[in-house]
Amino acid sequence: DTGYKVCQKVRPKNLHDLSAVLALARPGALAFADQYAKFSNTGETTSIHPFFDEVLGWTGSIPLYQEQLIGMARKIGFTADEGEQLRRIVGKKKVDQMKEWQEKISAKVKENSLDPKIGEILWKVAEDSANYSFNASHSYCYSICSFYTAYCKVHHPKEFFLALLRMSQHEPDSFVEIFKISQEL
Repeated sequence: DTGYKVCQKVRPKNLHDLSAVLALARPGALAFADQYAKFSNTGETTSIHPFFDEVLGWTGSIPLYQEQLIGMARKIGFTADEGEQLRRIVGKKKVDQMKEWQEKISAKVKENSLDPKIGEILWKVAEDSANYSFNASHSYCYSICSFYTAYCKVHHPKEFFLALLRMSQHEPDSFVEIFKISQEL
């Protein structure tokens, strides 16, 4: 399982790491698993550009969450609403609207007399984010649920598996689900 492999690499020590594991165990984001594991286990980062370190520092300079894309857009001068528009386009994979944002980013960089490289980096992150970016608030909620689920499974296995068996009646094929649960048990 992909999530299990990422979890083994990162060895989550807190909710932040567990959230990152859930965000990393997605197509596209897997490419960053080793880099995040290195950051999580050693504190070492590889900055994509010092201009964005403040926004990306808490994830080891990896633009892992959609909220970081908003932060990067704000950093070059876009309003919060404009950053949210960009996030929505990326989050909904509206590829047809991405081209106009490449021009907007370039114009904003020029307007604020920033290094053109900064705009190129933001554009690359925005373009790539459609393949892997995850909403941080969702990732943190999922990580809390994952933690409680794992805790219950380890510390209250009888109750955990009984609850799974009870819920199997709501699955399209209850017998297949019961078989899976019995195999795991």
